[in-house]
Amino acid sequence: MKKALRTMVSVVLAAGMMGCSSGSPSGTTPTAEAGSSAPAETAQSTESHHPSTVTIAVFSQFTSMDPATNGELVNGYLLHHMYRGLYRMDENSQPQMELATAHDISEDGLIHTFTLRDDAKWSDGTPVTAQDFVYSYLRALSYGVDASNPIYNMTTFIKGAEEYSLNALEVGDSFDCTTEDHSEVGIEAADDHTLVLTLKSPCTYLNTIMCSGAWLPVHQSTPQHESTWALQGGYPCNGDHVLTEMNPNDKAVMVKNEHFYDKDKVTMDEIVWQVVPDTEAQHLAFQAGDIDIATSITSDVAKSYKGTDELWIGLQTNTYCLTFNSGATGPEWAQNLNLRRAVAMAIDQAAVADVVGGEEFYPVLSSYMPLGLEGVNGDFRKERDEEGGYTLVYNPEESKRLLKEEGYDENNPLKIEYYYSTNSIHNDVATCLQQMWSAVGIETTFKAVESGVYYEAWYNGDFEISRYGVALNHPVTALNSFTTDYQRVARIGDAKYDEMVADIQATIDPKEAIRKCHAAEDYLVDEMAYIIPMFQFTLPMLRNPALTGTQINGAYLNFSQCTWAE
Repeated sequence: MKKALRTMVSVVLAAGMMGCSSGSPSGTTPTAEAGSSAPAETAQSTESHHPSTVTIAVFSQFTSMDPATNGELVNGYLLHHMYRGLYRMDENSQPQMELATAHDISEDGLIHTFTLRDDAKWSDGTPVTAQDFVYSYLRALSYGVDASNPIYNMTTFIKGAEEYSLNALEVGDSFDCTTEDHSEVGIEAADDHTLVLTLKSPCTYLNTIMCSGAWLPVHQSTPQHESTWALQGGYPCNGDHVLTEMNPNDKAVMVKNEHFYDKDKVTMDEIVWQVVPDTEAQHLAFQAGDIDIATSITSDVAKSYKGTDELWIGLQTNTYCLTFNSGATGPEWAQNLNLRRAVAMAIDQAAVADVVGGEEFYPVLSSYMPLGLEGVNGDFRKERDEEGGYTLVYNPEESKRLLKEEGYDENNPLKIEYYYSTNSIHNDVATCLQQMWSAVGIETTFKAVESGVYYEAWYNGDFEISRYGVALNHPVTALNSFTTDYQRVARIGDAKYDEMVADIQATIDPKEAIRKCHAAEDYLVDEMAYIIPMFQFTLPMLRNPALTGTQINGAYLNFSQCTWAE
């Protein structure tokens, strides 16, 4: 079987990797374990590596390179090399100024004035100006429904942005953001290096939400209302690398941007992103030296590399949870609080984490927020857990009691459909869940799809209960994503919860806002059981040990400052 898979990997990767990198010498060899797919005799290839190229295998095809429409993590890996905004996440998941050199806020928290650095340029050599940000933000606001999620924070906080966006949607493709009046929109370039944003309500975490998505600027030559240009490559970018080649189902290639303002710190000349959806194929390609980074590996492979230099564990601020569709498109059973509680209390989160790799890789979470987010006086998760966290803990007897109370037993089992994507650890999680639910009398069927199409159905509410993995950058944004207005189709529609989040957003004192976040999280997860917390979705990967300087900025992999050992 392995020989067949290796042959398959060679065939799939050969065309995309001719003339590209092969593995640098590997100093360690994984120890085989029972059931492991990493036998000791198959260490990574010792062929020499091109000193200025790195090849990364990603688990999904590319769907959009347009910052105004992207909502996929894999696309974000590339976008955060290609573009720089006013702020950028550092390796501690904290926002730091990037193209902004100063950020002044009025006493009422409504007027934010940004001073731009004067040496930032696009890859065509033209300066990055405040007018570029005005064009980019207005373009995103006028894009249409495909940008509804990326622009949510803009329409929520920027004065006049929602009205402008709704008008653009009504007018359609003929709407031109370069000529349409935007005098009532709080986006203004006071001069080439001064951007002024006027908010309609305070936002204590504006710098955090500006680190990604539609807040990234695009060149003013970028077309409006469509994104096909973004998959072509060769257009101006202002980040450390520019996209030169793209086949969405195969690979993307980017090269160093010689006009990047901080180019002297960029050590990697070329970055190749290879699409390899199959986790075993990624592992075999890594062993063969065809790739330098395998971003998606099975739990068995991760465990087999434990203690070696090849294993790279990225503790990201990602949460892995289950979500019910209790909205209008969901099943009737999911609208029943007792049944949601019963489904939740049938799950032994620690046992699931153990199956997929153990808490060393996947720390069990006591609620929705992962470790690493800002709290009142420290870490949000830790300070809440110290007070006593999630109470809907594993309790199969209580689960059975709740099911019986609602009229379900072995003769009339509750029937649910679990929706998940087939990449990464999700198959293993699904199998565990099915067994645990079966033990309390819940009959489970699966609806499994490829990762590239998973979220489209999820956003549209086309599921009953699903796995949900998301990168979180601030407690407020995490909670906001489940408000009725934020969701494309409301999977959770709770007026009280909406009011709680609206109150948080209107709070000027940052610490008081965080205190209110704790209460809103408790309501969302513990009181109403809309979400079942599972574990922190760390990212066990394989990395050629000769490669140094790899980073994780928030949720995004960064290879711009990588170097190869001599």
